[in-house]
Amino acid sequence: MTNTQQDTNRWAFPIPPRIASIAGVKPLELETTEAIDLGPRMRRIRLRGAGLEDFVYQPGQDVMLVLSEGERPLCRRYTIRGFDQRSHTLELNIVAHGVHGPGASWAAETGPGDRVNGVGPRGKIFLDPTADWHLFLGDESAAPGYLHMLEALAGGVPGQAYLEVSSPEDELPSSADGVTWLYRGDVPAISSTMLADTVDSLELPDGRGHVYIAGEVQIVNAVLRACIARGLEPAQLSPKAYWGRGKSNELNGEPGDRAVV
Repeated sequence: MTNTQQDTNRWAFPIPPRIASIAGVKPLELETTEAIDLGPRMRRIRLRGAGLEDFVYQPGQDVMLVLSEGERPLCRRYTIRGFDQRSHTLELNIVAHGVHGPGASWAAETGPGDRVNGVGPRGKIFLDPTADWHLFLGDESAAPGYLHMLEALAGGVPGQAYLEVSSPEDELPSSADGVTWLYRGDVPAISSTMLADTVDSLELPDGRGHVYIAGEVQIVNAVLRACIARGLEPAQLSPKAYWGRGKSNELNGEPGDRAVV
C-alpha cells in the first residue's frame, strides 16, 4: 500500500455488526469530494460512494459514520444538510465545539479522496405531515438539519426557524424564507437564554403546529419547558440533544436522542 493510499484510508474503519444491523439503515462506503469552511465554526463536507445510488431519507435524519476502531469504536451521527439525486452526493455541515477526538479530527482534517464508512439514514425526528405550521428552535448544531427541513416544507405550509449562533459570520445559506438568526455574541452557548426567551415572546399561529428543538441538552430542556408553559402538548414537541456541556461523546459519540425535562 502506498503512502497516499494509507492517508486516504486513515478513517476507513470497518462497520461494526451492531451498527450494520440497525433496522432501516444501509451500509455506506463513502469518499470525501469536498471539505471547505463555511465560516469560522462550520465546515461543509460532501461525500459520494457505494450506498448512495438509491439513497432515500427524510429531511431531519442523519448518517452515522465509524470514526475509530477497537472493541467499541466511536460512531458519530451527522444530520443530513442535503442530497443531490443526480450526482448521489451527500452534504454534511459540521460545527466545531472546540472539543478534541476522532470526530473533531475527521471533520477538521478530511479532504478529497479520504474514505469513511457508516450507515444511514438514521433518526426518527422529521417533518410532522399533520401539522398546520412548523417552528424550529436550535443552535448552530441544529441549523443544517433545520434549514433542510424548512426548505422541504410543502408550498403554503407555514414554517419559521429561530437559529442561535455566535455572530453573523455563522449564518448558513438557505433557499428558505422564514429564518431568523439570533446572535449571542460573547455569551457562552451553555449560558444563553435566547431560545427560551424567543418561545416566551412568540405569537404562535392558529391551528395545531409542531415544534422542533435541538442543541445543547440543558438548553433543549429549558426551551422544552418554555413550550409546555405556552400550552403546547408533548405530542407537538420534538426535542433532541445534539451535544452536552463538558461531554464530547457518550456511548456512540453523541448525547441521547431525547432530552429529559
